[in-house]
Amino acid sequence: MEKKYVIFLNGEYKYSQEFMDKLVSENTVCFCADGGANSAFKYGKMPEVIIGDLDSIEKKVLEYYKSKNVLIKKFPKDKDFTDFELILEEIRKIKKDNNYLQQVFVVGGLGKRIDMTLSNLFIMEKYKNLVFLQENEEIFYAEKSFVLKNKKGYEFSIIPINEKIEKLTLKGFKFETDKIDVKRESSRLVSNVILENEASVEFENGKLIIVLKKNNKK
Repeated sequence: MEKKYVIFLNGEYKYSQEFMDKLVSENTVCFCADGGANSAFKYGKMPEVIIGDLDSIEKKVLEYYKSKNVLIKKFPKDKDFTDFELILEEIRKIKKDNNYLQQVFVVGGLGKRIDMTLSNLFIMEKYKNLVFLQENEEIFYAEKSFVLKNKKGYEFSIIPINEKIEKLTLKGFKFETDKIDVKRESSRLVSNVILENEASVEFENGKLIIVLKKNNKK
């Protein structure tokens, strides 16, 4: 069975224990960015590696994971990369290819600091297989057409991060489009809804951040 990779960052954690237990199963390899280890500890998860300058991790958490022989990689506080990118590079070394896995899941990647949140999201342009998870939300990157399956009822938003999306066609949504161009400054693609079990997003050119939100309304 192929291993699942999950990264714990030091953002907001509003996940239930049930959600985290389902995400982090026996075949999961966990990496923690410094203070993200505090949350891994809270949910009872064992990381493979903890990376960072170790200024955010609690002393009791650090000592516990050391006692469990978790690999600790300490870096200087002043460095050219965030702890998150250090982890991504560490994982990339393992597979020697930026597209080594279909997906790498990220928890605690949003909230607390707006600068870190934006940096985390935009880094998807370089590491294209990242999926940021909230309890009822997932965020991923796309630069080619794709199909969403079994997401009927989900709220759906597109955030363009380059100048414009060219020839965008949406099928299976409440608000469909037919080969339209959408500039980055437009809010037209926010708060759509998936109406079919299979919905397609087709475009000729563009760099997109996709936000999917499970609709809990009855």
